[in-house]
Amino acid sequence: MNFYKKNNAPYEEIFDHIADICNLMRFCFESDNLEEVIKAFNYLRSCEDMTSEIQLPMVLIRKRFSLSGFEYMCLMLALASALEGKGSPTFFEAAEHYPFFQNAEVFASLVENNTLKYLLDSEKGCGLSRHFQIKSIVLNFIIKKNISHNNIFFNTYIKKYPIIYKDLYQRILNFISANSVSCIFIEGKTGSGRRVLASQICKELGKNTVTVYSEDIENISEFSENLVGLCVMTESVPLVIADAEIKNAVKLINLITDFLPFVFICSSIKDTKISLQNRYLMYFKIGAIDESKRRCIWNYYLDFNESDIKILSSRYRLTAGQIAGVCRNCNLNADMKSLISEIMLLNSENSLSQIIHPMFRIDDLIADEHIITVLNQIIKTAKNLSSLLVKYGFDKLFPYGRGLGILFYGASGTGKTMSAYILASELGLDVMKVDLSRIEDKYIGETEKRISEIFEKAEENNCLLFFDEADSLFAKRTEISDSHDRHANGQTAHLLQKMEEYDGIVVLATNLNSNIDPAFKRRLHFTLEFFKPDAETRMTLWRRFIPDKMPHEDLDFKFLGETFELTPAEIKWAALSAAVQADGSPMTMDHIFSALKYEYEKSNLAIPKINYKNIQLQ
Repeated sequence: MNFYKKNNAPYEEIFDHIADICNLMRFCFESDNLEEVIKAFNYLRSCEDMTSEIQLPMVLIRKRFSLSGFEYMCLMLALASALEGKGSPTFFEAAEHYPFFQNAEVFASLVENNTLKYLLDSEKGCGLSRHFQIKSIVLNFIIKKNISHNNIFFNTYIKKYPIIYKDLYQRILNFISANSVSCIFIEGKTGSGRRVLASQICKELGKNTVTVYSEDIENISEFSENLVGLCVMTESVPLVIADAEIKNAVKLINLITDFLPFVFICSSIKDTKISLQNRYLMYFKIGAIDESKRRCIWNYYLDFNESDIKILSSRYRLTAGQIAGVCRNCNLNADMKSLISEIMLLNSENSLSQIIHPMFRIDDLIADEHIITVLNQIIKTAKNLSSLLVKYGFDKLFPYGRGLGILFYGASGTGKTMSAYILASELGLDVMKVDLSRIEDKYIGETEKRISEIFEKAEENNCLLFFDEADSLFAKRTEISDSHDRHANGQTAHLLQKMEEYDGIVVLATNLNSNIDPAFKRRLHFTLEFFKPDAETRMTLWRRFIPDKMPHEDLDFKFLGETFELTPAEIKWAALSAAVQADGSPMTMDHIFSALKYEYEKSNLAIPKINYKNIQLQ
């Protein structure tokens, strides 16, 4: 009893019950009368039933694991040994001293595979030499101590966070109610609210949650036993986080679902093919958080006016986790200035690159037929490259670096960036756009380190790696005249090496093709020049960039296409500017001419002298 009292048991009512357990165990050791042992055990059970209203942990364990009388006696033996500080007996010693172990059939079932494996520690010995040693996580549950254990984090409840994925929330609840579910896979980026969503669903079902990080598991078999024990004892559902890998998570799921109604896997790994053994898998995906969801989260944390909330949610495209982190790092009386400073600090921590989820498809591109043909060829090559290498033996010729290198060159605004996004979208990839201004560093070795980080991050996230204005990083090497030249050439050599090793897709975009190092060009599989569009293409672009919902009057698309030699980007911005000037009224040629004047001035180009139906542009 000293052990129990020393560990601060929260209520006095169970002291007597624990004493009964220990006294019973002593009686069993000393008695040769099986009938008396059974009588004593039944008395103990009756005492439990009388005190069930106080939810004795031992009673909860018995009920939740549906333990037989024999299994329960085994657990009590291990518990009494731990509480009394005595060495735990082996199965052989128990069979020798305890009359209730004389049943060979029952004893054999215990040794082989029994529910007790989730409650008793099997590390010491095997077979008859196995000890009746209670698991630490079970003992802590009984004595009301912290039950988180070895990468298993128990959560008693979840705060009342706003449900931002209402449709998904209801769909998962409906599936759980209607089906015999074993595993629910939620794909989403880190910080997207996957864990919160799963916890909200569990709370609705009256369940606690247990968070597990699968990449940290070493001995999966032993770990699974501890996890099942904790989940059954506490009526909890595991939330398995598998962002770094998925193999451990799958192995774990196959070991634990026999005893658990369902489990969650939360992962950022895309298009994962999970093979479960006789398990039913449901797959759901959390997409990007739009402005309305961000507004909901900001409103939950902040007591700001609506205009400030709108600025925060529209200007800063943070994840749910990032918003929560920003608010936690600021005090309760934070103003807009301090919040924005915290957001800038957050962005600066990972500003070497930006991961973008592209929405464009090949059908959205209006360009020369040759450009579309080459893009389709690139897409086809990327989709079939891996299978072709293996199927026909080309893999022996390409032992490493089986990715694709692509160069887009041409004037600004001709569609290079959009085409890179189209490639990624058609291949089911995100785009990792590199901020080249932050790559180069004056300190030796730092630039190389950042380059390595970029390629590693791109590979981890399975992204299309996009270098815009690539000539600043992939420029021609120079003759060595000083240490700076030697340093710069070393950086270029490192970049060449990383590009050679990369298995993904790299897209370089530049206005100046002649500035790209020939060594890089030799590693490129496709080069594609982007020209300014011809008159017919420009006419089509004007029609595309003025949506059908936009009211307009007598717009002469043929005249606009033939007269103004603009890039697609310039046409797009001119159309938008004209819509702003229309200010809710139908768009006219006068609005467009006014917008065109600004586009020419912005680009420092001479404005064509046009007299169109008494409207002069000069």
